[in-house]
Amino acid sequence: MKNKIFSLALLALTSQVNAASVQEQMEQNPAVKTAVEELVIANHILYDQNAVDGYGHISVRNPANPNTFFLARSVAPSVVKVEDIMEFDMNGKALNGDTRVAYGERFIHSGVLKTRPDINSVIHGHASPILPYGLTGTTLKPVYHMSAFLGEGAPVFEIRNFAQPNPDTDMFVSSPELGDALSKTMGLQYFVLMRGHGYAAGASSIKMAVFRSVYAIQNASIQAEAMKMGQVQYLTPGEAATAQATIEKTIGRPWQLWSERVKKTQ
Repeated sequence: MKNKIFSLALLALTSQVNAASVQEQMEQNPAVKTAVEELVIANHILYDQNAVDGYGHISVRNPANPNTFFLARSVAPSVVKVEDIMEFDMNGKALNGDTRVAYGERFIHSGVLKTRPDINSVIHGHASPILPYGLTGTTLKPVYHMSAFLGEGAPVFEIRNFAQPNPDTDMFVSSPELGDALSKTMGLQYFVLMRGHGYAAGASSIKMAVFRSVYAIQNASIQAEAMKMGQVQYLTPGEAATAQATIEKTIGRPWQLWSERVKKTQ
């Protein structure tokens, strides 16, 4: 029995010693290098496009290990560099002995990535055009082809329903349990509102996640203006599905525009 305990302890220690840092993984695996570098650019694009400000973050699943993901340490998105990227498990725990301060709401990412194998990148932000739809009962629905991924409308995560024993929280998704609850509210959708807080978006790639965040925010502004004028003609479910299949084949075009724009400012 003692030998078994010793062997397990040795195995755990060896795993910790052999854990490759993010930088080492980038050197060893071109797919990891591409993902991390794209993640850095995505942070800058999201800031430039007003999808995030000093707060907000984007993650990507580790292409070499689907049970971990990359996310920057707790810094403003506009200044994220490769060396700021940390690795986490699906409970939001930092790996590789990384003790730097992490985003408190990394559990948004772990919750969605853990339960949605079709999603590889998650974004959280507080864009103001989005917020009214999580407060008023007015559903954020697709009004044009660019936001067709909104489907029949974005669900709203109500943190009061999941915070125990006191429903009066600080509004932060700051635990694995709340991250799981947020993911449950998202369901099979790609966009979820957070009442009194912001939004979370998911996609199969970083580029698509950025595309969806930017155009969901644009949709929110257009929808609000249209509602002032009269009865809004939303996309039907069939139109949304067909438009989404068409437009999301072209996401490389806005990504090229946005990435070149932020590179010029660096």
